Amino acid sequence: MEKIEAKKDLKNEKIKAKKKAKKHGTDFALRIVSIIIAVIIWFALSITYYPTITRTITNVPVTISLSGTQADEKGLSVLNKEELSEMTVDVEIKGMNYEIGGYTSADLQAEVDLSDVSKEGTYDLDIEVHSAHAADKVTIVSVSPETVSVKLDKITQKTVPVTCEAPFVTAEEGFTLREVKVDPSELKIEGPQKEIGNITKAVVSVSDSARITDKMTIEASDISFYDDDDNLIESDSVTFSDVKSFKVDFQVYKKKTLNLGVTVENTPTSFSKDALPMELSEEQVSVATPDLDSEDEQTVILGSIDLGAIDLENRFSFEIPLGAGEVNLSGEDYITVSFNSDGFTSKRFNISGDHFVLVNKPSGKEITFETKKLSSVTVFGPEDTISKLTGDDLYCEIDLASVKSNGTFTKNALVYSPKFNNIWGYGTNEVQFVVSDIRTDESSQTEE
Repeated sequence: MEKIEAKKDLKNEKIKAKKKAKKHGTDFALRIVSIIIAVIIWFALSITYYPTITRTITNVPVTISLSGTQADEKGLSVLNKEELSEMTVDVEIKGMNYEIGGYTSADLQAEVDLSDVSKEGTYDLDIEVHSAHAADKVTIVSVSPETVSVKLDKITQKTVPVTCEAPFVTAEEGFTLREVKVDPSELKIEGPQKEIGNITKAVVSVSDSARITDKMTIEASDISFYDDDDNLIESDSVTFSDVKSFKVDFQVYKKKTLNLGVTVENTPTSFSKDALPMELSEEQVSVATPDLDSEDEQTVILGSIDLGAIDLENRFSFEIPLGAGEVNLSGEDYITVSFNSDGFTSKRFNISGDHFVLVNKPSGKEITFETKKLSSVTVFGPEDTISKLTGDDLYCEIDLASVKSNGTFTKNALVYSPKFNNIWGYGTNEVQFVVSDIRTDESSQTEE
């Protein structure tokens, strides 16, 4: 009896479970149907009561592309592209509510119209906006701003020299800052054709302050560009690569004084060189030398002047000699030697052969003069000395140091006076003579 009751209860439970499952399935289906009906009703109401709407979409990104344009074919580039990459516009649109009701900035595309641009310049160009969805029917009511300024030019390259400005780097007293070298000394730049064409040099600026007595190197990165007239060219469009900084070498030179002098050659033994009224256009010049151990002063002989070439009117020019790497700070490359003729005069004299004096006569040689006297010899000296001078006071000194063999020779005679040491002969005063061996008694007898 109990088994029969248990079977009945189990059967009832199964019937209840089936009824419950059927009820839940019916509820879920009803919910889905309700949602679909609601959407249909909303869609119908939207079309019926709100067929079109107007919306403003903000912060729509603006894009610019030269691809396929005349500007691209002409080789132009957008100079302010970086600035334009951050630009956005606000767009008022109109369309069906079901199409544009959920629009955001991602559903619109704003582009710069470059269709009429064919050469370099700055243009105010329209911004065109359209839907990102080709199937949507969207009307663009307004765009704010409507236009954008676009700069276009050809991009070119150029190599310019690099110099340096270091206003606060100076040399200590006694030294001079002579050379400033920049490494690299040239820079390859790139930018708009018009601006690059005006740039002729790059200048590295050093703001460090120093007073130096030896070579110094500073690293710098601040660089500016200038034209031929040293006008600053300000441009964010000029770029260069592969160079992050510049090494600036400051080369110090030492200042030294050159005491200048000139020697006088072919002077008689008795002549006083101090008697010459010689004047140098500069007796001292300052030079800068890379030899930092050099003496502060140095005596330099510019050259020699032949005494017989001095007539008080002639001028002689000498180049200032410089050591390796030295620089003349005076600005004068040549020194002029002149003679002050005030208080000096000249007069002509005849000098007899018995006043010919031989020096450095070779031993074992006999000298026979073929020139018996010198006529019309011009002699210079102070006026008071020339007024007292006579031919008897004058002698001719003939140096035979270079004579080694027999023969006939011509030598220039140096005119002098044993009585006066401040007179000299001008011009070429040549004496001709014969050199022969001295005859001994034995050789004389043999000849007889």
